[in-house]
Parts: sequence; C-alpha cells; structure tokens
Amino acid sequence: MNKKAAALLVLGSAALPAFAQQSGVTLYGLVDTTIRYSTHANAAGNSKWEMTDGELTGSRWGLRGTEDLGNNLKAFYILESGFSPDTGSSQQGGRLFGRTAVIGLDGDYGKLALGRQYTLAHEILSSYEAMAFANNSIVGYQGGNYTGLRYDNTIKYIKSFGGLQAAAAYTFGEVAGSIKASNASAGSLVYSTGPIEVGAVYQVTHDVSSAFFGAVPAAQASKQTVWGLGGTWKASRAQYYLGYTNNRLDVADYRNNVGYIGTRVNITEAFSFIGTFQYDWLKHAGESGKRMTTAGMLDYNFSKRTDVYVAVDYTHLSGAWIPLNSSPAFNNSGNMFGNTTRLGFMAGLRHKF
Repeated sequence: MNKKAAALLVLGSAALPAFAQQSGVTLYGLVDTTIRYSTHANAAGNSKWEMTDGELTGSRWGLRGTEDLGNNLKAFYILESGFSPDTGSSQQGGRLFGRTAVIGLDGDYGKLALGRQYTLAHEILSSYEAMAFANNSIVGYQGGNYTGLRYDNTIKYIKSFGGLQAAAAYTFGEVAGSIKASNASAGSLVYSTGPIEVGAVYQVTHDVSSAFFGAVPAAQASKQTVWGLGGTWKASRAQYYLGYTNNRLDVADYRNNVGYIGTRVNITEAFSFIGTFQYDWLKHAGESGKRMTTAGMLDYNFSKRTDVYVAVDYTHLSGAWIPLNSSPAFNNSGNMFGNTTRLGFMAGLRHKF
C-alpha cells in the first residue's frame, strides 16, 4: 500500500466515529470468550477441553439509531450480528444480522417494532431466570427450544400504563394460501412496583419442527403452546428470581413443566455471584423424564466494560429426557449423547464496546 493510500485510510477511519455521531448511528457490541471443560462430551463418555462463546452472553456487534420526528415520536432501528469469537465465523446460520434486524416507532401511543426480533415468550420468561436463559446452551436450554428465541417477519407492539406494561406480537407465516400456516402470536403483561416485578406470557406457534431440540420431524410438525409466569424481587445487594414455563407440542406429543429459582448478589462493587436452579418434568408418548440443571458464576468487573468470570454447571437427566437431549440435530454443547450427567467448568473474559 502506498503512503497516500495509507494516509487516506487512516483519515477515513478517524472520521467514522464523527460521522456515526452526527448521523445518529451507534456502533456497539461485546466479545465474550471462554475456556470450557465438560464431562461426558461424546457417546463414549469422554471429557473435552474447548474454547467457546460466553457463559451468559453471545458475542455480537451492531448498529442502532433513532431520529426525533417531533410530537414525542421517534423512529428507531437495531441491526445486530452474532459471531463466534473463537473462529470469527458468523452465527445464526451465517445471517448478516441474525440476532436482530428491526425498524420501528416509539412514542406516546406505544412502541412498534417490525422485523427479526426476540419473541415475547423469550423476553418475558428469561427476565425471571437469573442467568436469563444463558448463552451456554446446556444451562439456557429453554431459550429457543421452548421460547422460540427469535422469529423472522414479526410485528410487536408494547404499551405502558404506569406500572403495567402490555405487549402483543404476531409473526407472519408467509405461506401462500394459508394465513395460519407457520405463523405465531403472543401476548404478555408485566407489572412493576417498587422492588417487585411480576409478569406472564402466552404464545402459540404453528408448524414447529426443528426448533424443539431437533427432535420433531417435519411429518410431526406441531402447534407449540408456551405460557409462563414469574417475578423478581430486589433487595439492597441482591435480586431474587422465580419462574415457571409450560410447554406443549400437540402432534409430536411433548409436554414440559419447568420451575426455576435463582439469585444475583453484589458481594462488592466489583464482585458478584449469579446462581440458578431449574427442574423440568417431561411427558412424551406415555413416557416421563426429569431434568435438573444448576449453575453458578462468580464475576469480577475490572471496569464498566471489561470483566472476568468463572462458572460451573451440572445437569442430570432421567427417563424420556435422555433421548430428547441426545437428538442428533441438537449436536452442540447442550447434547449429552445418551449420558445422564454432565459437569462443566468455564473461565471467561468479556469486553463491551
């Protein structure tokens, strides 16, 4: 590269933050990388060391911005891309903005968002689990498999009335000849007063197959009905969580009832602890099974943007949960390959920008 081209590149790079600020664009993200040790990481029961994504959060970068339209109305957008920090590859199936791609309006009449976004079931229920359905898929297994995580082609409306927040969402199935095929709809209510918050959500998704642990073939595409409720209570140094998820698939005949409890404790200004315990009762084809998953994490903040942490998780399966959690299509850190237990340790470094 010649000196003139290099100088232009440096000047152009230096101008990017100023351009972003003047045009109302914010560039943001985080990089969260861990070293993990897992027992029973294959069908032979062998353990594994690996470098992987974060315990609680997935690495991402994004763009967001707003424009004041007057009369207390704003236009906004969010474009967010996920990536694997150990390899640099894109996540969410290689999508450019696989985490979020929305545009919307926010004003006195509420907030309207259109595009690829988190489902209402995920937003509400993850609020009442201490690790927010962790990025570590063995701990955060409810995310996606029960909640749907994110849906394309979704319109969502949120309106607050004092301490009460109401929301509704609709996902277009986009199937010619049927408005019902592959669509989804949801509604939620959240009430907050002082240190207490309680909420509930109801969501129905049609023609679900691979989204449920990869265990439902296309021939058994099912209506998935998810509802749940929960709450949090904030004390001086701690926040406590309690939640319940009820998941049903009709044709494939899966029924899950999950109870969970947890806490986040600020031990010092820089040092904190997060703990969660989840118990899942499964019914499928006349068989039953149980899953117990628990995890704890110690986090130290060097600053507002950089922290390090260590975490441990343990899962025990019985009955019908063993083949479900060993589905070949769910071949990642959540798959236990027919084993009944898994113990994992993680040490991570995270930086936000």
